[in-house]
Amino acid sequence: MAFYDNAKEPVKKREYFLSLLIVLSVAAIQSAQAQAWQFIDVTSAAGFNYQHGITSASGNNLDDERYIIDSGVAAGDYDNDGWVDLYVVRGDIGANLLFRNRGDGTFEEKGAVAGVDLSGVISAGPLFADFDGDGHLDLFVGRLGGVNTSFPNLFRNRGDGTFEEITPVNGLGLLNNSFGATAGDYDQDGDLDLYIAHWIQSGNASVGSLFQNDGNANFSDVSMAAGLLSLVDSDFTANFADINNDGWPDILLAADFGDSRVFINNQDGTFSDTTNPAIITDENGMGAAVGDYDNDGDLDWFVSSIWDPNGIAEANWGVTGNRLYRNQGDGTFEDATDAAGVRQGYWGWGSCFMDFNNDGHLDIFHVNGFKLSPGDLRPQEFFTDPSRMFVSNGDATFTEQSAALGVDDGGQGRGIVCFDYDKDGDIDIFVANNQEAPIMYRNDGGNELHYLDVKLTDTAPNTEAVGAKIYLTVGGVTQMRELRAGSNYASQNPVVAHFGVGSATVVDELRVVWPSGDMTTLANLLADQLITLPITAPTLSWPVGETNGVSPDSGNSGDAFAFKVVYTSSDNNPPTLAELWIDLNDDGSYAENALAALKSAVMVAQNMETETLAMLAVLMVGGISLSRSRHSGKGRYHEIMVVVILVGLASVTSGCLHSSSGGNPAPLSERFTMIEEDPADQDYTDGKSYTAAVALNRPSDGTINYTFRFCDQPNCTGPANASGEPVLENQLTIN
Repeated sequence: MAFYDNAKEPVKKREYFLSLLIVLSVAAIQSAQAQAWQFIDVTSAAGFNYQHGITSASGNNLDDERYIIDSGVAAGDYDNDGWVDLYVVRGDIGANLLFRNRGDGTFEEKGAVAGVDLSGVISAGPLFADFDGDGHLDLFVGRLGGVNTSFPNLFRNRGDGTFEEITPVNGLGLLNNSFGATAGDYDQDGDLDLYIAHWIQSGNASVGSLFQNDGNANFSDVSMAAGLLSLVDSDFTANFADINNDGWPDILLAADFGDSRVFINNQDGTFSDTTNPAIITDENGMGAAVGDYDNDGDLDWFVSSIWDPNGIAEANWGVTGNRLYRNQGDGTFEDATDAAGVRQGYWGWGSCFMDFNNDGHLDIFHVNGFKLSPGDLRPQEFFTDPSRMFVSNGDATFTEQSAALGVDDGGQGRGIVCFDYDKDGDIDIFVANNQEAPIMYRNDGGNELHYLDVKLTDTAPNTEAVGAKIYLTVGGVTQMRELRAGSNYASQNPVVAHFGVGSATVVDELRVVWPSGDMTTLANLLADQLITLPITAPTLSWPVGETNGVSPDSGNSGDAFAFKVVYTSSDNNPPTLAELWIDLNDDGSYAENALAALKSAVMVAQNMETETLAMLAVLMVGGISLSRSRHSGKGRYHEIMVVVILVGLASVTSGCLHSSSGGNPAPLSERFTMIEEDPADQDYTDGKSYTAAVALNRPSDGTINYTFRFCDQPNCTGPANASGEPVLENQLTIN
């Protein structure tokens, strides 16, 4: 059988087959690039090889129930190396653990080295926050157990990777059964105060929940003065959040047995209970998430509770499920649970609002699980109930997709952290289970769309700018995030704002309202980066004892010269451009880097999709040419080879453009890439040395001008931004 083109000439099947094969191959490449969105269990590979467990039984039913709902994890960059670390509690089967993020997708355990390896106790609900304003995250660790035996621990970060315990002998130090904590500046004096949740405050009758910081991590119980003492006896998850946009943090309290509350800050050190019992109806509030899920500029409140699939309460729990409270713009709420489609969550615990697929809309994730004593089958429908992932439809409704995305684990989930642990632009999930091993889920494919992460550094004592609001506008839609050192349930997320921006590659506007009320506005920011504000340009300096950064500073043509410069970034940003420029031909300028210029031009004009379209266009032209060709078989073979070569060149070009890392393209003859002297050291705040060794050939005697060009911005599409004496023109002598 023969195929015919429009000219009715036979075209051999093998030529169509070859053309079709090329198209299918490129389609397969594109399919691999646009990977399916999935979460992958990387627990063991990441280094989390431990288990939570409790072997002791108090004999007190209330304490025993505390143990079966215990767990916890804190998230923060305790060593200021730019990567989020985790502190986990383990029960009494082993010491608590501090996992330092290595920055390569793995963690190393540092609890004993850091001095926070609490053992022989049942800890709960840890929290990282800078309580003394020195720029280093301190650590609060709650504890469970009997009266007068379950006092919490407070650790001060020394700034050298270790902690010292500073738990006071009274006040905070006399608390019993602290499930979790949240930090915020409720009195607007600049430092971070604490609200601590207890769940059944047995033994805490004279000790409250709100503690005022004096700025040096000394806390005073002000619960009575604030009007909060003994108002709630079953609180699980508290969050400071400015729900009425008056600039003062209010308190949202998820509590058991129908006791969830809304407390509005009166701006005088006191709070008013404004809970509307007709709206705030969750029966067993446990976990919570706070965020602007409908992008209307105010903070909404999700509370995880109990949804019993059989509709029967086998004991003293409710059955009607989660609640989503939509902010009406003035700090009052309406119940949007059913309209949003998030009621059916099983026995919910830790919860978070995050944009897991970068589409510009917050999703909701929460874990589940509950067991009583061995042999008690009353809660058996919750022994293996799966976690829930409610993915936003973009219209204030959600679709549950946990099974499809691979996060429907049926373990005894309690605390969670939603964070970008590998800094690839999408949000991963860590789950701290009760009396089981943890789970680390890596988000694969959530970064197919674009994002912008924002981290703030503020003046002491609130160095992480907790309470700041960040507004991002792209395509006429504004998203808002509030920075919080809050609680998901016995756990926290790091103090970083993550925005998904969809297909946009440029953010139209970013506006920050700082805790002081000051505002910072930036326009036309490139997406797909972590930006730290305020932006502080990095500096370059000579090595200690040197004045020109080259050794030797004179020599003969053909000699090798060692160049060295010290790069410092107060924002701890690594350089994306680190180059030495040498005017070898003495023409008063430095040769342009052709590959860098090509990359810049292409990436500004095109994105991944348009590059792929360009390749397919080449294939179409090739295919049309093949199908219409009247050339001989040998000629048509040559045409096929041309198409294959064009596709190969397009693929290689695309790959090269995308594979160049950190804005550091291969230099031409007058530009040389500098190498960091100690790659393992990821602290750029105290100066990091970069070197280059170059053999210089000079046809005549005289001086050669050289300079250093460093930049810490993505792709360095603008000029190098590092300042300091080394960026000036310097000279060395060639004899």
